[in-house]
Amino acid sequence: MAFATAPAAAYVDGIDVSRWQSSVDWNSVKSDGIDFAFVKATEGVNFVDSRFHENMQGATAAGVHIGPYHFARIDSFNGVPFTDYDGSAFAPGSNPYLDAVSEANDFLDEIMPYYETGLYLPPVADVEGLPDFGNSNLEREFISNWVQIFSDTVDETLGRRPIIYTSKSGANTHYTSPVASTHDLWIAWWRGTGTTNPPVQSDTALWEPWQFWQWTATGSVNGVSGNVDRNVYQGSLVELEQLLIGEDPGSLIMLADFETDEGYFNRPTNYSGSNQGIGASSSAIRVTTEAHEGIGSQEIHIDGDPEGWFLRHVSGIGSTSANPETNLALDATGYIGFWLKTDDAGISVTIAIDDPLTADRGVEQLVIADGEWHLYEWNFEDSSQWEAWVNEEGIITGPTVTIDSIQFSGSGQATFYLDSVAHDPLGSLGPLAGDFDLDGDIDGDDLHEWQAAYGDGNGDGLDFLIWQQQAGSSSENASTAAIPEPAALLLLGVFAVGAGLGRQNKLPLSGL
Repeated sequence: MAFATAPAAAYVDGIDVSRWQSSVDWNSVKSDGIDFAFVKATEGVNFVDSRFHENMQGATAAGVHIGPYHFARIDSFNGVPFTDYDGSAFAPGSNPYLDAVSEANDFLDEIMPYYETGLYLPPVADVEGLPDFGNSNLEREFISNWVQIFSDTVDETLGRRPIIYTSKSGANTHYTSPVASTHDLWIAWWRGTGTTNPPVQSDTALWEPWQFWQWTATGSVNGVSGNVDRNVYQGSLVELEQLLIGEDPGSLIMLADFETDEGYFNRPTNYSGSNQGIGASSSAIRVTTEAHEGIGSQEIHIDGDPEGWFLRHVSGIGSTSANPETNLALDATGYIGFWLKTDDAGISVTIAIDDPLTADRGVEQLVIADGEWHLYEWNFEDSSQWEAWVNEEGIITGPTVTIDSIQFSGSGQATFYLDSVAHDPLGSLGPLAGDFDLDGDIDGDDLHEWQAAYGDGNGDGLDFLIWQQQAGSSSENASTAAIPEPAALLLLGVFAVGAGLGRQNKLPLSGL
């Protein structure tokens, strides 16, 4: 039976969903008073929920705070059940140890691109697929060891331990005190009285007071077909928002920086059926020998046909790339682009965008072959920078879009490096002239940065003029300052000293 009781004022209302809820209308969910949700990401190993990316993106776009959960399969390793256990700690390399690490890494592979580009609720370990040794003490030790290793693996990458989802009985019988006391609790306890009789501290004495409570599995919410799990957060909305973790990019959304993995651009050079003239020894791999920023970039080597080649370097996380459901939805404003470096002449590049029912391509740009990093970007709002590709439109109509692919063309052998694939809904991805601290605006902090770099008696008048002209600007409206004449530079130098300042088979570029 579904209860209509509204959560008490001290609570924030939420739900949790998976593929079993089919497609969710997240705008309707938000309008029905739901402020947070947890969505299933992975289960065991080698399983990604088919609705995970759709739910993460849909909830985020609707303003619902969202977090991912992993359904743990603690009872087996590679399909072989755990049938006995001696109660000792898992040795590194043992099957239980490898299982916990493998499940955690599979989970991280799916969720990290979100935490690296935005703010989300902490991840959750849904601990349900449990071993049966016929001995509750052994089961408690085994489960606690497994969860601790899973948690350590998540924490090493994300810097945050997962919340533990379990029943009241599980909270009291499946965990040792060291594990319970170091993890937040999401308790599942369907009491049949709505939210009027919440769990109290003595109900789960090993744990700190519960953080989330799943109070029914038969709830009803607009935008979700059929029954849905209902939850509450114990606290205010402001307190819930303080739990959000990840990278706050400001206006900049970094889609792939290749610092730890290849993110959305993880497919080999032979993946797309649209490719032409790409030899078998071609490759696209993350390297740490070159980087526009940080330590990593993607090296793309093309063993190309001397008569010409085309590479559709598709974007997407999950089983199907070049698909809106496996890419991050972006507002159709501002600029999209990336940085490239090469010594090989004759390469051209563009970006293909799902818009969402048509696909458009940026006007092709020639890649500069001077061994230096250069920015290639397109303005979503400038129709002259786009051309028709699929379904013949040629303009970005939005309101949201996703990346289909970055597309390269050339002839013969070529090696180039890709880094910092990003979107800024407010303006250009290029550094602002005078933004010496690289924070996206021009203010007094940049003057201090200029003083630290140049205030040694050899003041750089050009840099000061740029700062002076741009002060108060931001990436939304700043433009490159004009370069002054040499005489003006001299005057400025004197002044500075004195002042003390999914589609798998789309067509390639025409002609290839």
